[in-house]
Amino acid sequence: MPYWPSYADVSPAARRAFLDWMSTGRRSTSYGIGHVFLCFYGLEHRLFVERDLASAPELIAEVERLVALRTDSDSFQGYAKRFLDAARCAAGIPLPIPALSPERTHSSEMDLGVRIHLGRRLSQSRVLLSEDALVWILALQDVYLRTAAVRCFDEFVTLWHLRFRAKFPEGFVVETTGSIDVRYQAASGAFSVQVEGPHRAYPDILKTTMSPEPLRQLLQDCTDELDSFSRLLGKRPDARNSVQAALMLPADLLSEIGFEALHQFKARLSEIMGGHGRASTKMRTVLQAANFEVRDKVAPGLAEQLSQVLDLVDIAIEPDRRFGSAVPQLDDQVFLFSAPGGGHVDFERPAYRTMKAQVEVAVLAAAADGQTSGDEMSRVIDGIRDGNDLGAIERARLIAFAVTTFNSPPKLSRVMKRLAERSDAEREAIADAALAVVGGSGNVDADDVKFLERLHKSLGLPKERIYSELHRAAPRSDEPVAVSDERREAGIPIPKEVLAPPDDAAGIKIDAVRLARTQRETAAVSELLANIFEEEPAPSEDETPVAFTANGASLEGLDRQHTELLEQVELKGSISKAEFEERARAMKLLPEGALERINDWSFDHFDEPLLEEGDEIVMAPQLRPRLAELRETTT
Repeated sequence: MPYWPSYADVSPAARRAFLDWMSTGRRSTSYGIGHVFLCFYGLEHRLFVERDLASAPELIAEVERLVALRTDSDSFQGYAKRFLDAARCAAGIPLPIPALSPERTHSSEMDLGVRIHLGRRLSQSRVLLSEDALVWILALQDVYLRTAAVRCFDEFVTLWHLRFRAKFPEGFVVETTGSIDVRYQAASGAFSVQVEGPHRAYPDILKTTMSPEPLRQLLQDCTDELDSFSRLLGKRPDARNSVQAALMLPADLLSEIGFEALHQFKARLSEIMGGHGRASTKMRTVLQAANFEVRDKVAPGLAEQLSQVLDLVDIAIEPDRRFGSAVPQLDDQVFLFSAPGGGHVDFERPAYRTMKAQVEVAVLAAAADGQTSGDEMSRVIDGIRDGNDLGAIERARLIAFAVTTFNSPPKLSRVMKRLAERSDAEREAIADAALAVVGGSGNVDADDVKFLERLHKSLGLPKERIYSELHRAAPRSDEPVAVSDERREAGIPIPKEVLAPPDDAAGIKIDAVRLARTQRETAAVSELLANIFEEEPAPSEDETPVAFTANGASLEGLDRQHTELLEQVELKGSISKAEFEERARAMKLLPEGALERINDWSFDHFDEPLLEEGDEIVMAPQLRPRLAELRETTT
């Protein structure tokens, strides 16, 4: 039987086959699709030409059965759907409300069910809300969803509702110029009829005078917000409900969908923190609670990811690299405490930098004799609590920083190395602060003096000032005490006291008032100290956490300035040391510190230095391919 059959024109054998198929209940799929079309022509003629509307439910049911039976023919599926829509309209049977789906139809016409559904809405109000606006935009033939919206369709729909309500709080106004007009064109080509029904009174969305462009743009914006999440799922389909995936989704979307992985993570942390809302634990434990992969070394990017996840569950961690602290390794102590949004602070604020610098100096000084005491830590914490210019979150973070820093003091060698390029005034300020902290313990031993001597040597300052400053701070225990009113009588004058030379091996009693005075020194001095005693540089505000959101402007773990400096060397293979230093200073970087920062980063990623220092700054040739590969994976 031909594709476009006519009962009068087919062969006798074809008629016999058609009658056999009809007599057996039209259930066999072994007959050609032409037999099905021949039957279908009769059904559409009966309903639309003979106007047998009373039989409409029966005819609709039969076509639905044939649609389910003959899924092998897309052509029949299309004609049958148009028949079903028109038949329901003619019989006054409501069309099903179309379900939201990322699947696109190949039809050149908007789905009739969408037109009638939206027309019914517009007959009640000319304002479309988020659900109906999305139904409309997805039904447009020239709208195509990108991969992110298709792959993450459930998240896309939820995000659409959030963004639509924010952008169109009163809804989207639609004006039309006419009502819905439905004509049925027979599959046989034999007739075309006007379909009557309640839809004739509904406004037609196809005849709107309003441009849907704002909705198109909103669709694109929502898709853009899901790009990172989609890329993660493309690489790791099993990561959809992971903690890492939570970092890829907007915060308000996370709250809306109730991300289960975050709830589980917070529950595990609550067990660690107990009922106190704080706890001291190992970095390894926190990473395992987040189900992060635990390797031998914690890279800066991984530490930042962990901090960002903790932000989502309102828990702060210290050390936190984002706020100027070092990257804790697996067995390093970390301190967790409850704080809204993860306890963000402006670590560049003078008062905060002041106190943090004092903590770092205090730890170095306290550790000079090889051990730190609880009393020393208590004095530091008391000083933080007494800081009038600090907010509650700042105090909490500084106390946590003090606790972890006392257990893992900064490396003295690294601190000393960073003192070389300071001005005379800066060096004296550093030395004065360190002298005051050492003296604050009330007793200075030989190890403390050695620490101060090493510090002064690194600063290029004379050792003699150590003894004079410590001696000046020492209280006079043999000063005369008045026990009665003075009555002067002539006598032999008392010779002036001769001060004994300082004995650096003996204990010297220090007046704590000097320490208190030094703690109130200018913010400029404390800012200087913070720069020097910082273990690792903190990322700038515009430095992106590169694990999943690299923007091509920086490499994972390096800010834009260090990345650009590295690229200058990479382009040439090597540059003179003078040129390297000039370029570093132009980017407001210390040359030696920049070289060290880049090589520290290289050790994190390649286990060897990337730049070799000499008369020329040379890039290690064996690392060039690996650097290119890393850059490709993070863009």
